[in-house]
Amino acid sequence: VRIILLWEVPNYNNPNVVDSIELVLVDEKGSRIQASIRKTIIQRFSNMVKEGWCSIIVNFGLISNIGKHRVTNHSYKLIFFFKTIVRE
Repeated sequence: VRIILLWEVPNYNNPNVVDSIELVLVDEKGSRIQASIRKTIIQRFSNMVKEGWCSIIVNFGLISNIGKHRVTNHSYKLIFFFKTIVRE
């Protein structure tokens, strides 16, 4: 996939703390999906994800993409786990 968009979501009560990193990924067919890296594992992945990079991502989870702030029309959202592997 290619990381076409990446942003940090600040903590509601303390804007200086990052709660998650959100990404939009696109595959070779043009399908887009949102991905999320939670606060507890940001340190592990922060140097592995950059806007514009192409990566292979394995061992991730999928959750329903519901809510008010959907950035893709995909039915699911990809979530990173500690065991997720990212390779260029």
